Amino acid sequence: MAKIVDDHFMVCADCLMIIANDDATGLDHFLDEESAAARERELRHSIAAAQRDGNYLVVGDSGQDEEFSTSSCDCCNTSLAGSRHHCVLMT
Repeated sequence: MAKIVDDHFMVCADCLMIIANDDATGLDHFLDEESAAARERELRHSIAAAQRDGNYLVVGDSGQDEEFSTSSCDCCNTSLAGSRHHCVLMT
């Protein structure tokens, strides 16, 4: 049976797209090809680190999303201000 490890894991929009859809194609909308590829590698590494020890991330309650936050992303640790999206870390 799945258990909640962290019920308030707030992630940036970049991390959310990979967690929700395994899709990083939106990165090349704002970044050149080389920068988008580097950012995708960074994000996937951060997500894998969060999911170590059998944990996994799932998209949470959109009602808990923050339209604007200055808090860093709990996954990739970006300190750029922006939206943060509720996810749940489970085991």
